[in-house]
Amino acid sequence: MKFNNYKRYFYMHNNRTQENGSAMVIALLVMALLLGFVSFSMLRTTNETIAATNDASESRTFEAANASLEVLTRNFQKIFDTKLNPEQSDLDRIIKQKPPVFEDDYLFVQNARRLREPVKTVVGGGEFQGMNSLRDEWEISSIATERSSGVEVELRRRYINDRIPIFQFGIFYDDDLEFHPGPRFDFGGRVHSNAHIFLKSASGLYFNSKVSAHKQIITDVMKGGSDIASGDDKVFVKNDSNQNVQLLRTMGSSLKFGTGAIMTTAPQYPQTKKNVNWLSTEKSKFGGNLLDEQSDLKLPLKINSSISNTNLGYIELIKRGKVVGDMHNAGGGTAILPNIIPVVEDKSDDQITRKERYYNKTGIRVSIADKKVQLPGCVAADGTPVVGDCGIRLDGAKNGKGADAVPTEARGYEPLQMNDGYRATRINGERFSVKNLFGIEKQVWIKIETVGYNAANVFETKDITEDILSLGVTEKADDSLNVQNYGSNDSRSVIKLQRFSLDGGDFSTGSNYISAKILGGKNRNFVIAADNNYKPVDNGSCSIELQPPYSQSCYEKNGDKYSDHEDHWKKARLDNLNSTDEIRIAPFPINMFDTREGLNYESTGNYTYSTIYGTNGEIPWAGVMSMVDIDVKNLRAFFAGDFDTSMPNGTTYAATAGKKLKSSDIPSANGWVFYISDRRGDFDFDGSYDMEDVFGKSGTSTDSVVKNNGNDGILQSGEDVNNDGILNINGIANGEAPSYRGINSYAKKDIAAVSEHRFYRRGIRLINGEAIPGKYDNVNPLNTQGFTVASENAVYVKGNYNATGVSNSSGASSEDKYLPQNTDRHIPASIVGDAVVILSNNWDDTKSFQFPFSLGSRSVTETTVRFAMLSGDTITTVNAEPNQGSGDPRLGGGVHNFKRFLEDWANIRLNYAGSIINLYNSNNNNGTFKCCRVVYSPPTRNWVFDASFNDPNRLPPGTPFFQEIKLTGFQRIN
Repeated sequence: MKFNNYKRYFYMHNNRTQENGSAMVIALLVMALLLGFVSFSMLRTTNETIAATNDASESRTFEAANASLEVLTRNFQKIFDTKLNPEQSDLDRIIKQKPPVFEDDYLFVQNARRLREPVKTVVGGGEFQGMNSLRDEWEISSIATERSSGVEVELRRRYINDRIPIFQFGIFYDDDLEFHPGPRFDFGGRVHSNAHIFLKSASGLYFNSKVSAHKQIITDVMKGGSDIASGDDKVFVKNDSNQNVQLLRTMGSSLKFGTGAIMTTAPQYPQTKKNVNWLSTEKSKFGGNLLDEQSDLKLPLKINSSISNTNLGYIELIKRGKVVGDMHNAGGGTAILPNIIPVVEDKSDDQITRKERYYNKTGIRVSIADKKVQLPGCVAADGTPVVGDCGIRLDGAKNGKGADAVPTEARGYEPLQMNDGYRATRINGERFSVKNLFGIEKQVWIKIETVGYNAANVFETKDITEDILSLGVTEKADDSLNVQNYGSNDSRSVIKLQRFSLDGGDFSTGSNYISAKILGGKNRNFVIAADNNYKPVDNGSCSIELQPPYSQSCYEKNGDKYSDHEDHWKKARLDNLNSTDEIRIAPFPINMFDTREGLNYESTGNYTYSTIYGTNGEIPWAGVMSMVDIDVKNLRAFFAGDFDTSMPNGTTYAATAGKKLKSSDIPSANGWVFYISDRRGDFDFDGSYDMEDVFGKSGTSTDSVVKNNGNDGILQSGEDVNNDGILNINGIANGEAPSYRGINSYAKKDIAAVSEHRFYRRGIRLINGEAIPGKYDNVNPLNTQGFTVASENAVYVKGNYNATGVSNSSGASSEDKYLPQNTDRHIPASIVGDAVVILSNNWDDTKSFQFPFSLGSRSVTETTVRFAMLSGDTITTVNAEPNQGSGDPRLGGGVHNFKRFLEDWANIRLNYAGSIINLYNSNNNNGTFKCCRVVYSPPTRNWVFDASFNDPNRLPPGTPFFQEIKLTGFQRIN
């Protein structure tokens, strides 16, 4: 019982004790919980603070890594401005360049690498679908580590760079593309126009690849306004089954006799209307290979509008550059007083503009001008010449430093003697010194430079004028002249400005200035400075009056006057005559007559041009072109190192570099660009011939057109080649350009052939070019070196170039028939100029003067040339006026006459393999298209697109590229 009571007590007491304990436990638990909350809250605050601090560090480090990546991106892309294939040294250089703002607080590990070698890739879509691109895939990356926190962020970026070379187009025109060939024409390759395409053919025009136009395909009217007749629409385009489909004159996208909306209007074009059947039925017949209204394909060129007339567009590619140290025409002057001033910084070429000019492409550039200050880098800020050596004066004192020759002493620069004793002929300064319009003697200056980028990828030039001129400036006298003590003199000349004879027909009849003799099986015309008794052949008068009062300099001795100083005389024993019959001959400038440039109208009747264009055997000065001959064979020998041990000491280059010039000192980027600009006579120094007045009055008959057609001073369609809205005829006022007819417009043929003149009528001519500089490496194609010649003047190509012939004697020749094929002599080549003129293997300058208006006397032999050409054309005019005569009045010649000719090619083949690119209108050789009675008759066009340009390792240096860049955003790695 007690036990039970005790037990109950204990239970009851224990319950109260448990209740009290529970309350305490609960209290403790609450306290603990509260403490936990406090502790957790404190811990959470600490962690959030740490996390916030980490986030800030990470954000800062991310920004640092991003800045690093952007610097890498910018510097990496700059490499492609100058090089097709970046080298490891380029990558090493850019990864060392850190973002300057972040460098103190962050460590950077930067990298740039090629993910795969450049590969030829077929573009899968867009404007370039089906074409081959040169595709690079690259990765750049940066790891940034904050020094204070150790936070690290890694970013990387990849991008694909597709570059499509312009020479992969068989034919590309930035303006209207015109076809109207006589014989069958099937050149091949992709065809595109950034404007309209006009199509006409009576004998067959065949396209084997895609044809596209930014605007319209026009088939029933020519741009000049003439209708296309039935039977003149034998135009064929491949469809998607590789079958030829005829494009009839009624099938174009836009037609003169169309019924849809108006698509083109006068005065630029004959009016055409949309062909309502084009989209519904006609276009589909060609399986996507004939396209209108396509994208405007533009090169990624950016010419700084503040330093250039942007109306000129792509012609700036071939113009001289403008940087501080140069002169330029700033505009705002007059014909007599042009505003030629030093370039200041804000009028200087920016980096992009400088990069795009051929003038700045890697290799060699040659600049010729009337004054020292007009050479690159030779003018001080105040407009005076820089102090010290800068180029060479050719017509002054013997040393070429700039002073006039002392009276009684000979004029003319004497090239330095080479180390092996070779000594080139001195410039005959008497014949190069001519008075200008104001009676002031013009000077002749030249500067030759290397162009390239140094180890830090900084653009630089080096003066090598004396070095290159030491090789010679003269065409070597033929052995048949038997020049005494001559030996191998002038055999190395690369840049040729003078010669001893004109070889061809007898040019001496009725001449007081030229003698001729058959020597070595040829008529050789030469200047006799004096006979064996040292008497001048012109009996005491100064021999050459170009146009009163513009005479050449004279030399007087013992009362006798000579046109050539005795220091320039060479003893010649013609036909091995003995010494008692010696005569003295002298070198003279290299000139030729370009009939297309010399005539403003080609008669369609039978007219005696000697009576229309002057009397007594005179010719228009407008066609007398002063040439700079580039001996490609000798240039190739120089690049091959043949003259390395012979180069002279004591030159500007040797003094600066501390060693003689060697071929390896010439910068190369997949070969060399040889750029030359001759601005002698360019009075306003703008690189353009100031004679746009190429059309004159019209009459009711052909006879009256010929007789009245001159410089009429009226701006007409087709004359404004620089697109400034002004008829530029400043040449008449300042002596830069002669008129076609009028006072001082004519020259006697013999005088014009052997004398310098004051006009801006200059051309660059490539001679001895069967084998050109460069190589093709079959083992390692990346070692291939090509060769490009570029000029703001017209480029004349004399004889075979980069080829010896074709392997088939008849029929069309595919590109694999051009010889040599796929050897180390099959060089990627291009020629870029204001115009490109082809002279056959049979051309000689004598005939151009003897028979300037007799086409049949300028016959040709088969000639083979292989190069891509980038050049300009003249403007097709619209409707009735003006009319330059010829068989295709008002037309610019079209694709088939884009290469210009001056000979009778009837039934003779011109073999051409290359790519035809037209980006501008010619500013210098702007004589209108004329054919086929006086200027030329067309060749048998054995022409083919050179498919080797589809290989990205077979491109000429300096090739412009269309570009498509696929740039990825950055990717964070960690």
